Amino acid sequence: MSPDRIRALLDAEPFEPFTIHTGDGSTVNVLSKEFTLLYPGGRTLRVVSPKFRGASEEADFEEQTIDVFLITKVTTPPHRSSRGRRKAS
Repeated sequence: MSPDRIRALLDAEPFEPFTIHTGDGSTVNVLSKEFTLLYPGGRTLRVVSPKFRGASEEADFEEQTIDVFLITKVTTPPHRSSRGRRKAS
């Protein structure tokens, strides 16, 4: 994905949370632009996200470093855990 596309998503007003999907099947939820850093060159994106709902301590968060060019798609709203829910057939 292009750095310009990521910048546009982060700078959107109002901000809309989204999920990043990478080629290896990983997903990262971007819940707020304040928890992201797109490096000046645009190739690297850092995202801080909670490990669980209600996270409040520093240890409750994890940091992901993503190569922007390895992002295969972005979806909105952010992907929700399917735990406790049935999948649609």
